[in-house]
Amino acid sequence: MKNIKLEKVFIAGGYGMIGSAIARQIREHFPAVELVIAGRNPAKGAKLIEQLGGAHPAFIDLTGAEVPEHAANAQLIIAAVPDPKNLLAEFAIKNNIAFINITQATGDTILPLLNFTQRYRPTQPVVPLGYYEAGLFLPLVSLLAADFSVIDSVQLSALHDPADPLGELSSSELGNELAPALIRDSGSWTHSSTPRDITLQNGEVIQGVPFSILDTTAVAAITSANSVRLDIAAGTSMGMHQHGKPSIDLYVDIAGTDNAGEHVRKRVIASDPRGQAHMTAFGVLTVIKAMLDSEKGGLVAAEMLLDMAAALQQMKDAGIAISRE
Repeated sequence: MKNIKLEKVFIAGGYGMIGSAIARQIREHFPAVELVIAGRNPAKGAKLIEQLGGAHPAFIDLTGAEVPEHAANAQLIIAAVPDPKNLLAEFAIKNNIAFINITQATGDTILPLLNFTQRYRPTQPVVPLGYYEAGLFLPLVSLLAADFSVIDSVQLSALHDPADPLGELSSSELGNELAPALIRDSGSWTHSSTPRDITLQNGEVIQGVPFSILDTTAVAAITSANSVRLDIAAGTSMGMHQHGKPSIDLYVDIAGTDNAGEHVRKRVIASDPRGQAHMTAFGVLTVIKAMLDSEKGGLVAAEMLLDMAAALQQMKDAGIAISRE
C-alpha cells in the first residue's frame, strides 16, 4: 500500500462490538478518512455513524452474492465478521484492493485466499488477521526472544475477564468443548485438548485450554521453538485487581538458553485497561499502519508486515501496559 493515500475504508460488521472499535481507531488516527459501516441492519449503526462523522451506512449480506458499490472505490476493505463465501476477499483481490479479515484463523481458511491471490496476482496486501488480538502477541514474542540464543518453548496465554463484555463471551466459550488445537510439541505438529496450568501475575494458578489460531505457527517460525502453544483462560484480570476495571491480559513465557549461555525462563505481560475490543481494534490499526509503509502485495502474513519494535512502541503509546518478569 506504500504511496497509496488512505481515503476510504469499508468495514463489514462495522457497527458490532469489535467493528465499531476498529472504526473508532481508524477515525482517531486517520481523521480525514471516509468510513463505510456495513452490515445486514445498517440502522443499527446510525448512532456510531453520527459519532464518527465522515461515515456512511451500507447494506451487506455476506451469505449473499452482492458487494455494495461503496466497496469498489475503497482503498481498504475490512471483514470484522465471518465471510463464509470469501465474498469480500475475492472482491478485494479481483479489484486489487487491500484487505483484512480478522476472523480467518486457521490454515484451512487461508488456503483459498492463497490460491485466489496466485490466480489474480494483486499488488495490494491481503492479510488474514485471525491472530489473537489481531497480532499483538507477535511484538511481545519478538521483544522477549531477543534475550535468547536458543528458544526451546514458547507458551502464549490470553486471560479473559468475565467482567469485560467480550471477555464474558470468551469465558462462556470455555464452558463448551473446544476442538483439539494445533500445537507444536517436542518438534512435532499435533492437535491437543489437554489443559495447562497458567500462573498469573499475582501468583494465582488457573487452567487454560489450547486454542487453534495463526499465532502458533507464526511464533514457531519466528523463534524456531520445538514447543509452541496458545491457551485461553477466564479469570480476574490485572486491571480488575488493580483498578476495579477489567483488562485483557496477554502472557508470553519463553524457556531456552539466553545470550549469556544460561538456561532461563522469562516472561512478558501486556495488559490493555480498555478491554478486549479495544485491544483487537488496536491490533488492526497497527497492521493498517504497517500496510501503508509496506510495498508487499498479495497474501501477506502479519509477522511479515509488522515492524515489531515500532508495533511495541505503538502499544505502549496507546496505554497498553507492558511488563517483564
